[in-house]
Amino acid sequence: MIYEFIDDVAPSEHDAFVASHDLCNLLQSSSWAKVKDNWDHMIVGVREGGELVASALVLIKRVSARYCLFYIPRGPVLDYENIDLLSFFTERLKRTAKRRHALHIIMDPAIRCNDYAVQEKNDDRYPEALRLIYTLRTLGIYHKGFVKELDAAIQPRYHANVYRKDDLLNSFSKRAKKAIATAEKKKVDVKAYGKEAVSDFASVLHCTEKRKHIALRDECYFEKLMDAYGDDAVIYLAKLPLKEIYDDYVLKLEENIRELAKCPQNAKKKRAMLQEQRASYEREVHDLKQLMDEQGDEAVIAGALCVCFGKTAELLYAGMNDAYKRYMAPYTTFFRCMEWSFQHGCESCNMGGVEGDLNGGLSTFKESFSPVINEYIGEFDLPVAKFLYAVFQLLMKLRRKRYQYH
Repeated sequence: MIYEFIDDVAPSEHDAFVASHDLCNLLQSSSWAKVKDNWDHMIVGVREGGELVASALVLIKRVSARYCLFYIPRGPVLDYENIDLLSFFTERLKRTAKRRHALHIIMDPAIRCNDYAVQEKNDDRYPEALRLIYTLRTLGIYHKGFVKELDAAIQPRYHANVYRKDDLLNSFSKRAKKAIATAEKKKVDVKAYGKEAVSDFASVLHCTEKRKHIALRDECYFEKLMDAYGDDAVIYLAKLPLKEIYDDYVLKLEENIRELAKCPQNAKKKRAMLQEQRASYEREVHDLKQLMDEQGDEAVIAGALCVCFGKTAELLYAGMNDAYKRYMAPYTTFFRCMEWSFQHGCESCNMGGVEGDLNGGLSTFKESFSPVINEYIGEFDLPVAKFLYAVFQLLMKLRRKRYQYH
């Protein structure tokens, strides 16, 4: 067999190869480089007999005036059981990195080492995945461990993934089905949008940022995402018709007042029920009037952004306005993203990362959709300039320790 290493694979050829591969992942699509335009990039690959048999989108980050690092998100994409191909690709990639003055290469292949239904958590990792770690080590590629925390690696190792089903809604937990029904009953209106919805979407994400004390992405970033993926990207917004609901409650309150006026004084149980009902309606009218004064006749209360690539979909970002928590809108925006994904020919819709121990509010929310937990094999480092790589790792360790105590 004769392999040929290519350091300028055409984006269209790369995308066609990755989209049809078992290790297909959005982060290896060529358009991901348009989103991550603060990094340089290149697409490298291997041909055998003129056919592409390995490919990788490489993001390049400068760490000094002279040196950089290579990062291959959810890649490289190739047959990892083909040791000759893996060895050839690794050796040629290292040569390329050396010419570009890279200290090391971070690889994060889309190889799963475990899959289990959320209610059947287990740590029985696939033997072939464990063997691969040993094989990669013989090639000078070092595994960075089976970390469980969301922020312990560049990409989370554990993901909650919903696979195509004939009756999607009925596969959800009782809690999720009840929440979706509640949102519908409370007149939450969920629709699909394109780039025109970016500003509204960014506004609900900002609410999530404030609530969780985190920084996500700005409006410009979401515009880049929508531009990069076009019709393969969608934003679902949940809106609440405040004026319509306010008018309904005003009518209910007026009817209640009339009934209470006609109710005999000795009908104590009925009067108590009507008085309790009146207090509830008055609260609703008061609260809705305040919301209308702040936000107008309609409010955007939640949103989710989803992108398709190949047979996979990624629900990349989602947020909600906590003032409307009781309307359960995020359940419906997630459900609609999943429906949209499957209508676009995807076999799975990934809701994103969760903690490895499945604890925390985010995991609890995603669990309600009855996902499969995909555990990825994790990150690997391939040192290029070994001494400088060791120095760089030490400096990064000291930096993390410094921030830990400040």
